[in-house]
Amino acid sequence: MSAKKPLWREWLESLVIIALLAVTIRSFIVAPFKIPSSSMVPTLEIGDYLFVLRYPYGLRIPFTDIQLAPSPAKRGDVVVFDFPEDRSKDYIKRIIGVPGDNIHYDKNILYINGKPMPLREQGRRAYYLSDGSVDMSVQFEENLFDVKHSVLRKEFSIKDGDWKVPAGHYFVLGDNRNNSRDSRFWGFVPQEYLVGKAAIIWWSWDHPKGEVRWERLGSLIR
Repeated sequence: MSAKKPLWREWLESLVIIALLAVTIRSFIVAPFKIPSSSMVPTLEIGDYLFVLRYPYGLRIPFTDIQLAPSPAKRGDVVVFDFPEDRSKDYIKRIIGVPGDNIHYDKNILYINGKPMPLREQGRRAYYLSDGSVDMSVQFEENLFDVKHSVLRKEFSIKDGDWKVPAGHYFVLGDNRNNSRDSRFWGFVPQEYLVGKAAIIWWSWDHPKGEVRWERLGSLIR
């Protein structure tokens, strides 16, 4: 008959198992992410807390660029990725261009492969900036080849240009087009930099008002 394990050892083994499960889940299945800026308003507000699914684009081995069974992202996906200019930072934007796309942005109108993306005005929208001040833009529903989502824009554009999306890369924009530093400024996101797909808002805290945005809890991210 084997001797019974000491209580401290049972606790230690349990804690090790729990830690390994937590690391595995965070590395390969789902991870939390907090929205720090207004670049994705109206889809995502400052103070939203998200769950990000890590497996849709392939399982990336931690601390490497190796993706097991990589899968391409789709136009319209809201993705978290390593910021190309500083990979210690995670960014979140919407995929606008996939490999091979020709992107043209002019006077706040988005063209993909020569076709303007339809916009339907939804009215004016006030929102908070990261410093607590308030800005105002016009909200539109944008249709990315049948992927409908809301964007904010003003009468002027902060950056126009033309881009050809190379193989294995993506062109991303913030939904708040006049308050987003995105592919218009720093270029493309490589496939292997994708961390995961934003899935659901599990918590939302309105810092200026000091209250929970109850209506946002459980919202799926589209």
